[in-house]
Amino acid sequence: MNRLRALLSALVADWRLQALLVLALLLGAPQLSPGTVQIASFVLIAAIFAQSINLLTGLAGQISLGHAGFFGIGAYCTGVLVKTHGLDVTIGVPLAVLLAGVAGWLLSFPAKRVRDVYLAMMTLGFGMVFFEVVREWNSVTGGTMGLPGVPSAALRTLTILGIKVDGLAYFQLLLLITAATMLAVRNLTQSRIGRAFYAIHISEIAAGSIGIPAGATKQWAYALSGGLAGLAGALYAHLVGYLGPESFALPRSIEVLVIAIVGGLGSIAGQVLSATLFTFLPERLQVFAEWQFIAYGLILTFSLMLLPKGIGGLLFEAPRFIRPGARARAGALHADAAMLRPADQGAALEAERITMRFGGLVAVDDVSLRLEPGRITALVGPNGSGKSTLVNVITGIYRPSAGQVRFAGRDITGLADHQVAAAGVVRTFQDPRLVPHFTVRENLLLGAHRQLRHSGVAAVLALPSATAEEASQLALVEAVLALADLTAVADRPIDTLPYGTRRMAEVGRALLARPRVILLDEPAAGLSEPEMERLTQLIRDMKAMGLAILLIDHHMDFLADLVDDVVVLDSGRMIYRGDIAGMRGDAQVIAAYLGDEAAHA
Repeated sequence: MNRLRALLSALVADWRLQALLVLALLLGAPQLSPGTVQIASFVLIAAIFAQSINLLTGLAGQISLGHAGFFGIGAYCTGVLVKTHGLDVTIGVPLAVLLAGVAGWLLSFPAKRVRDVYLAMMTLGFGMVFFEVVREWNSVTGGTMGLPGVPSAALRTLTILGIKVDGLAYFQLLLLITAATMLAVRNLTQSRIGRAFYAIHISEIAAGSIGIPAGATKQWAYALSGGLAGLAGALYAHLVGYLGPESFALPRSIEVLVIAIVGGLGSIAGQVLSATLFTFLPERLQVFAEWQFIAYGLILTFSLMLLPKGIGGLLFEAPRFIRPGARARAGALHADAAMLRPADQGAALEAERITMRFGGLVAVDDVSLRLEPGRITALVGPNGSGKSTLVNVITGIYRPSAGQVRFAGRDITGLADHQVAAAGVVRTFQDPRLVPHFTVRENLLLGAHRQLRHSGVAAVLALPSATAEEASQLALVEAVLALADLTAVADRPIDTLPYGTRRMAEVGRALLARPRVILLDEPAAGLSEPEMERLTQLIRDMKAMGLAILLIDHHMDFLADLVDDVVVLDSGRMIYRGDIAGMRGDAQVIAAYLGDEAAHA
């Protein structure tokens, strides 16, 4: 089975083999019967439609139960423009894609405010509203009577640029469009945009901590997904020639979601195989048409129980998220971790009289803090003393009830977390928040997201400028891998590695976000002695680069060899600031925090 997966994965990864497959289908199509060609055309349209769900749900983690709405927007837009207004298909279809993409972009605004079941209900509502609009807008859509007479390849009424297009020629055109779509989706997945989709899927807060804006990333996901669904709908309209409201009702949304899940969310090739299964099967089993959705339910249940990663997870190796061309180009480049040294060495972070209230609870009470370049400050105190809350305020997760955060002379109070990270204030978390199925290298490259400036068009087309930019950041990733002693495990998925390695990878990812201030929340928790020594050296290296470092930890021996000064919190208030020797002799700190440790010393 492993050999078969490797062989199939090689086929999927090699563009030359894919080109040969497409060429073989193009040349072999004339040998097929007209009925088979038509079914194959529906397969290709379903594959494109499934990719729209794969992009939105599989990559970005946004549930949609109303995708039939985008599909219908694409279909009716080109149908009306070409049939009623006489535009050519080469104009009608792109405008349909654009309109569906805009609809997706608009839907992203309310979608940003809800999650999980509420998100599903909101998208379901969008699909239902579209269905009712189509039913009632008689003057444009034909209402319940539908829109007949759309130029169709099946009916031999379709003309493209003055050339008559029959069913066979339309299938060949669909094949080329589908192949280009799959290539574009793969390029997107292996770009900064695709990796950002996965980052917000796993943790929006962690993504924001390295400068990835969750809101803007979701807008990209909805717009691109809507555009893909609109493309599928437009192609469908010129295949069937008749558009009725029932074709864009809830069952269509459920059908494409089932195709995507059974194919394996995240797997491009799996979606194609699943689309083939769910298109050919109903055609061959027309006698069971009344039981179609019962069959869908049984197949979905079976898939979730026995094939949780779908057909794609069964037949193909896990996809990778760095373009091979960028990896190869990076191998010829040399970078040094010293290149991550901040250009501005004089920027200090000041938190002035910060207070954070949650209702009647005061989590942080009038705390002031200053972090200076090239110095390590420890923030310690008992559990519940307000340490993590203070870090959340500084990094933009919470807006303080009172007080001000200033960095490099600029007021950053209340900025969004990704804006704070973009300013140069980056953090890690108590538990490593990494993308589990990404390799160590891919996770570290996420940290460089803000440094990658190429456009979405450059990413989708894999332009040389985008490849060169990714290669330069990959060279820096190699330098950080060496600095953190992670080179040996660079290409292993992070969820297969021990906790200590994940912790080092998270710190390395934060370093690649080009911080000037880095806040490490309990980085030594759960580490063995050798792992702690590696972490100690990495923190010293970051200090030598001129970073201002805030270190939260309970391990006093670990802190003693590292820090320049210590701040102690208790019940949200600062009770001590000074060196670590003075802290160990301070009566208030002993009573509140050190206790038996100080007595033993």
